[in-house]
Amino acid sequence: AQSPWLPHYGGVDVHFTGMADCFRQTVKNKGVLGLWSGLTPSLLKIVPYFGVMFSTFEFCKRVCLYRNGYIESPLNYKLTPGVDQSLHPQELRELKLLRRENFEPRKSALEN
Repeated sequence: AQSPWLPHYGGVDVHFTGMADCFRQTVKNKGVLGLWSGLTPSLLKIVPYFGVMFSTFEFCKRVCLYRNGYIESPLNYKLTPGVDQSLHPQELRELKLLRRENFEPRKSALEN
């Protein structure tokens, strides 16, 4: 509030010697409710912030679930059929490798 780089320390006529002095002068000049001035704009900017943060978190969570094979698409929460949702990502990868080895026909030496 009192930048030394601005002329007259920001152009304000009130100067504080510390945080306690700022508190005392605010209560003296504006009353106890003066301590909450600016609360409404601060609360109004929190709403969009948390909206963006929550939606970003949810999308990143879906991308991680998709990349590890738990859901079919990052655009919905449709679970991958036949996948035990309690498996850890490494266990799921190992299970996929085992299934792939068991169900894919092996190439014979003559085919090579």
